Amino acid sequence: MIKLTNSDKYDKKRIQVAFDFWSEYEKYPRGHFINVIGNEGDVKTEGEVILLENDIIFTPFSQAVLNCLPTKGEKWEIPVEEIKKRRDLRHLAICSVDPPGCRDIDDALHCYELENGNLSVGVHIADVSHFVKPGAPIDIEASKRCTTVYLVDRRTDMLPKLLTETLCSLTSNVDHVAFSVIWEMTKNAEIVNVEYCKSVINPKASLSYEVA
Repeated sequence: MIKLTNSDKYDKKRIQVAFDFWSEYEKYPRGHFINVIGNEGDVKTEGEVILLENDIIFTPFSQAVLNCLPTKGEKWEIPVEEIKKRRDLRHLAICSVDPPGCRDIDDALHCYELENGNLSVGVHIADVSHFVKPGAPIDIEASKRCTTVYLVDRRTDMLPKLLTETLCSLTSNVDHVAFSVIWEMTKNAEIVNVEYCKSVINPKASLSYEVA
């Protein structure tokens, strides 16, 4: 039961309400009105209803979260000291394969033949942990959001776009920090050796599935 004035203006509207209490002597629970979401049937409105019904956080990131990101923003470059700590794989012909227009490229790969006739096969994953430190506001916020949610007209982000679409998107011809696993395998895909390392990569191409 919700008390409203001029209730006619809410006809065919999606509204958000809060639950207050439900007495054992009353047939219906009581609550209060919060706000109008939008017109019933509207794509944007119905999308927001889905997010609200499933307790999905879609509010803008707080300043405390944004303060965890590099102050240089999109112009950030990997410090020389950090490169020295990692395996330098920038010479390899690494590429990514994603749907056309993908902006959050989180993995890439390489494959080439070794002198002994085996193959070197590598998978390289964007090193988000370089920017998201345990217990930091950005880490706590990500744990609440849990994942990126895709609707027909939008997506909700687990992490700010500066991370997902720039710093940790493995775009071509740019140096990126990554985690890499490199297998040496025969041409029958029998694994001979495996290495894991933190790395620096410079993908040579961002391919679509069709092109790949």
